[in-house]
Amino acid sequence: MRDARRGGLLQGRRRPTTSTFLPCTRLALCSTHLLPSPPSAGIRERRTGAAIFSLVPTRVTLSDVADAVGVSPQTVSRVLNHHPSVRPETRQKVLAAVQALGYEPNLAARLLASGSSGAVGILLTAGLSHGMASTFSAIARAVRERGDTFVLATADGDAPESVKEALAHLHGHRVAAIVVLAQRADVLAILSSQRHRGPVIAIISGQHEFSTLSTVSINQALGARLATEHLLAQGRTRPLHVTGDLTWQDASERLAAYQSACSEAGIPGRWVGTDSWTGEAGAKVARRLLESGLPDAIFAGNDDIALGLCHELLAAGVRIPDDVAVIGFDDIPLARWATPSLSSITQDFDALGRASLSLTDELVEGAPAHNVSLEPRLVVRSSTANS
Repeated sequence: MRDARRGGLLQGRRRPTTSTFLPCTRLALCSTHLLPSPPSAGIRERRTGAAIFSLVPTRVTLSDVADAVGVSPQTVSRVLNHHPSVRPETRQKVLAAVQALGYEPNLAARLLASGSSGAVGILLTAGLSHGMASTFSAIARAVRERGDTFVLATADGDAPESVKEALAHLHGHRVAAIVVLAQRADVLAILSSQRHRGPVIAIISGQHEFSTLSTVSINQALGARLATEHLLAQGRTRPLHVTGDLTWQDASERLAAYQSACSEAGIPGRWVGTDSWTGEAGAKVARRLLESGLPDAIFAGNDDIALGLCHELLAAGVRIPDDVAVIGFDDIPLARWATPSLSSITQDFDALGRASLSLTDELVEGAPAHNVSLEPRLVVRSSTANS
């Protein structure tokens, strides 16, 4: 190119060509593009024979999906929101088109239109023990299976301000509902004292006095009764309950039910408290029992405590179950592989996750606050089976 531009911005240099590659779904092609010269230059610039590709990212819309399938946008919306009125074959076609076109819901538009992101808020108020971790995983899996999303917040259940801040964080995300995993009954008082944008349910065992709160739980009292009555049915007359951390609602529920079952059978309901749910806690109790005298049956607060007990008793030459029968709670994966295999109380955490989301759906639809309780199940293995 000849330099005929005095005072021009380019000073005879060819304009640099740059290419930017962006994700896109549509391609625009222009065979000739005229670049106007700045008005101050007074020079006309002509460029020909240049093919310029404009890679402009465009969002696939609800209407695009509807056009591809031959249905209305309202039908597509009903499919994406899991409405039961859509025929199965139509639902399948819409979902296939959504995947093929790469349609992604406009969450910002949904938030503006409804005031809710549609996500489920999950609030953890305790450390991830086996039960708490399994419950969280079950809820997250159930949310995922529904095609929804969740927002996670954590709080110190002993600190009311921490719980309030976590709730405010979730409300700031405009979640549709909040599921609170609670270990202490005190958390319920905090929840009931706050104003909430949508339904709030707590996963915690036992009865409570807050009529505006809904709860989902696995019946811990029933589980403890099943364990205790199983030991008594084996002819054991000197049982001992080794509790977990009694600041947890689960531990206090299990202890009360154990004592009730023993009282009904006319035998002493002896128990020993611990401040944790670990195998080490069980081992410490076992060492004390070896010095002071053994019971003929032990109902441990959970499987970890039971395994710690068994380890120390077996190392000291105690025969399980001949001398001491041992049963745990939770039915962790290791229970069936222990030697001897550990009897336990199993809890269906997947069902707990599904029940939590079903309850939030009911509350969103206007149902009154209520409680849902699931039943645990006794699993008998070698640690309590009479030879």
